[in-house]
Amino acid sequence: MIDLIYIVAPIFLIILLGKLLRKSLILSDDIWHQINKLTYWLLFPALLFNKTSIIDFSGYSLGAFSLSMMAGFLVSVFCAWLLSRLYGMDAPALSSVIQGSGRHNSFLALAVISQFLGEQGEIIGALAVAIMVTFSNILTIIFMIMILSGHNGSKPSILSEIIRNPFIVSIAIGLVFNVLGWGNLPILHDFTSNLGTAALPLALICVGAGLRFVGGSKHIIPSLIATLTKMIILPATVYACALYFQLDPIMTACAVIFASVPTSSTAYALAKTMGGDAPLMAAIISLQTLVSIVTVPLVMHIVG
Repeated sequence: MIDLIYIVAPIFLIILLGKLLRKSLILSDDIWHQINKLTYWLLFPALLFNKTSIIDFSGYSLGAFSLSMMAGFLVSVFCAWLLSRLYGMDAPALSSVIQGSGRHNSFLALAVISQFLGEQGEIIGALAVAIMVTFSNILTIIFMIMILSGHNGSKPSILSEIIRNPFIVSIAIGLVFNVLGWGNLPILHDFTSNLGTAALPLALICVGAGLRFVGGSKHIIPSLIATLTKMIILPATVYACALYFQLDPIMTACAVIFASVPTSSTAYALAKTMGGDAPLMAAIISLQTLVSIVTVPLVMHIVG
């Protein structure tokens, strides 16, 4: 267990560095916004394109792998919805809890998986991102539209959200290159590989800079519901499904670690765009990031 803490400690120190930089050195919100845009629209998509363009899909049980993660998402979101309705939560708060219970911070997940399982883990982690970014984004937007129907806030088109999502687009292009056998084009492969190398540390710094410790007593129960379902129920469900499908150990570890990371840092922007409870969303992201310092090494220990 101590060895696992040593593995993930540098990752969380980078997140802490982002928070410290935001407080002491780079104070401008506009600068952080531009760094976030660089990571979101260029660096991380380059990493995903690079990995998906060269992966050999024949060596992986993609059906069972996908079903395990999708089942975890659905069970977690259903439990969050049920607990929120029992608590009597209003629609904006419920939409933020749904986001907090099902979405994933792909930056943090891929960083942990790469550190823990090396190059093969990074490739399988890219597969997990490819599957869950598409699946969770589509379902989350559908759920939020249904929950927030009649409330203020713009309702984005699901198709337009898919088309403009740089992760989905870069993965799709990578898959096309993979099928055509162009994954190792000399200059392009090295170019995207070098960009991808910068993606994870810079993305983690931005995660730390984006943490917002806001809220009050009214956010405690909703935040706890989102954290319980996301950090415990979701990875436990994925692990149970992986054992049922008899996934190999590395794919099991990747799926469960991916499930155990905090919710997406972009959830705050989506909550603001669609009329959800943005301050609650910020509180959920911050709480889950803090909790993950303990839970991620614990999950890694359990899956071995």
